[in-house]
Amino acid sequence: KSTEKCERNRRIKQCVSEKLDLRLILDENSFAIINDIAQTTNGSIDYIFLTTIVTLCHWTMGASLKGAQAYNTPLILFSILCGGSSSKKSAPIRIVKEACEAVEALDGIPVNKSSINASVNMESLCCELEKQPNLLQLWDELAVFLGIFGSTRIDRAAYDRGLMCEFYSPTGIVRRQLVTRHNVMIKPCLNIIAAGHPKRTIECLSGAGSKCQDQKDQNEDGLFNRFIIAVAYKYRPNRETIEPNNKIPKLSHLFYLTKKLHHNTEEYVYNDEAKKFIKDVIYTYDMLSSDKSNEDDFLASCYQKSIERVERVSLALHILKICSRRLFNMVEDIESFGILDDRFKTICTEQELSEADHVIDYDTCFRASLLTKFYLNQTKMLAGYDPLTDNILVNKKHTMDVPENEVKHIKKYIENHPSDRILLSSLPANLKRKITKDQYFVIFREMELEGKGKIEETNNVTGPKGVVFVKKKKTDHQPSTSSTTNQQQASVVSTTNEQATIALTTNQQQINQTSSINNQETNEP
Repeated sequence: KSTEKCERNRRIKQCVSEKLDLRLILDENSFAIINDIAQTTNGSIDYIFLTTIVTLCHWTMGASLKGAQAYNTPLILFSILCGGSSSKKSAPIRIVKEACEAVEALDGIPVNKSSINASVNMESLCCELEKQPNLLQLWDELAVFLGIFGSTRIDRAAYDRGLMCEFYSPTGIVRRQLVTRHNVMIKPCLNIIAAGHPKRTIECLSGAGSKCQDQKDQNEDGLFNRFIIAVAYKYRPNRETIEPNNKIPKLSHLFYLTKKLHHNTEEYVYNDEAKKFIKDVIYTYDMLSSDKSNEDDFLASCYQKSIERVERVSLALHILKICSRRLFNMVEDIESFGILDDRFKTICTEQELSEADHVIDYDTCFRASLLTKFYLNQTKMLAGYDPLTDNILVNKKHTMDVPENEVKHIKKYIENHPSDRILLSSLPANLKRKITKDQYFVIFREMELEGKGKIEETNNVTGPKGVVFVKKKKTDHQPSTSSTTNQQQASVVSTTNEQATIALTTNQQQINQTSSINNQETNEP
């Protein structure tokens, strides 16, 4: 048990070490909304982002994407917030739940007709979907979600899991047929958010982490390969509470506007450049899935699920972008976003999606591909794989019989090397040791876990993609929470490019004045 716990901790640590910079994924307006919530709640921004886009999918009311494949892709996402007992997994779920309740209260929807569901078994879930096809299912504990499969009869577990897979990519009519009764669900749209501990989450995956053969057999349907998993530690809290910025829209405003813009069933499309890019991404994942199909069913399934995920994520990011932009355009009409009131409701009733709003551009698709790759790597690491090589890792030093003194010498060589980027393929020739490239890669991975750098892929080599180790600069240090907060606040309140240009010009004039006094010439901006 101690060995299994150490292995779980290693996988979680590896997942957390892979940083997701949302400023590279989101536009300025969307990041401001997500970042404001993360700062005021002292929660993980990764958790908040994932719960937000899944809930946003719910409020698109059955929107779909006429994408690069032969069929329309529904905007449905399943997600898991993975972390320890103190990682604040429940807080983001509570935040989106309160925002959804505010949306329904403003529209006068009674509690018994709420689309926020809390079923504890498959019977209840199917009955609710039969009444109301659009549901957001929130499970504060993943264990409760796992308990719905075969909760009435154990021999129905496989049938219930298959039905859940069908809910991920539903057709017009989904049926659940039993001996005594049957459910007929018309165009069901079920989005799921669950919070799970690392042990439960890893057990759900069907990769190398499954020690028990029964567990592997149960997970062969690839149900949990469909889930987006966000992993985080508990962040060190700020000593002083940061008050919400009422000039920044809240989640309740975002969800309400999204709902009003999608009062009809909307269909989105790519522009030509975006469609070509997405087809290339799909082809790459399809080839990887084909290559792994005879070797590793888990990896083949993960790559196959990424084909649909990249399209769903691109649509979710696109809708988040257009809704966030419209909200910030309302700042002049709305004095404060502190509450969700009738004035905001009146403004939203006048909003309509334009023809241009239905077209997804290349930039959004590129960001979606980065996000899809990040979540794919998280799943692989949780299942016990190396995200770059797809090799199975186990809980040991991974040095493959390399003497400890040799490992220390190689690490010291890498640390003292004048270059900040060390190409993996260059080490065997430079060090002249009987060590394979795979063994050097494991040493790279150990140094990454020690916080001495990061492993990246590079195309600046001949042949296939190369692996490079980017060393952490010695002058760099982990920024404190307060400094990070100040930087993020500065990003939120940043002005337009023209104002930035004026500021730079003013600074240059001050430098010139100072340089003229000191009779020195300054060329630096």
